[in-house]
Amino acid sequence: MKASLIPGSQYPLYHQLKQLIMENLKDLPPLSPVPSERELCDKFGVSRPTVRRALNELVHEGKLHRLAGKGTFVADQKYVDHEMQWFIGFYEDASMQQRTPSSKVIQQNIISPSPDIAKKLSISEDKEVFVLERLRYVDGEPICLVTSFIPFELIPDLAKADFSEKSLYQFLKSYNINIYKAKRSIEVKQASDLEAIHLEIEKNSPVLLFQSLGYLQNGIPFEYVRSRYPAYKARFESEVFQPGLDG
Repeated sequence: MKASLIPGSQYPLYHQLKQLIMENLKDLPPLSPVPSERELCDKFGVSRPTVRRALNELVHEGKLHRLAGKGTFVADQKYVDHEMQWFIGFYEDASMQQRTPSSKVIQQNIISPSPDIAKKLSISEDKEVFVLERLRYVDGEPICLVTSFIPFELIPDLAKADFSEKSLYQFLKSYNINIYKAKRSIEVKQASDLEAIHLEIEKNSPVLLFQSLGYLQNGIPFEYVRSRYPAYKARFESEVFQPGLDG
């Protein structure tokens, strides 16, 4: 049975075909082969130029990937995080990739730190800590649960800000606060019950745990961050250089 393309619709045939192709491919894993142009012509009852234009646009949009001499494949749609390379905010990073970022604030409180958090931030346990936990979305899909801890006395105005639409990095820059250096790590762990609920994954699914301890230029620890990503929805990229070979 041929899929229902609608001649005379407000949307041209190639545009309708794009939607049908992606609908048919949505359950396939990345790098799965896409049917040939002829197979798509027969399946959807359209001409080869229409199929070719639909495929070309899907390749241009990054939804399909074409390898010369091998064919067309389902693209890897993972979100690429660049925090291992740059001091970059989530909104800026996602926007650079032509993705649509959004956030939901899970908690924004002033708390007494646990012994572990106090040790990381080099403060006593009787000091207050600002904690900001947000669920990050990319194109409407939950991609990261991130929790930030900052000594409250360093910038009390944090408690008044609305971080559902505001970048924490941009807020800090408005106070002339910039992270000078950071120690960062990535490891794989099992999602807790709460992490699984927020990230919409199965309990005990693998998540990438990204941890960062940022320092001010005077060496004072300023921010400890824990970010959890569904392991199959994100990847980290960085660029390295050989010392002494920079010309």
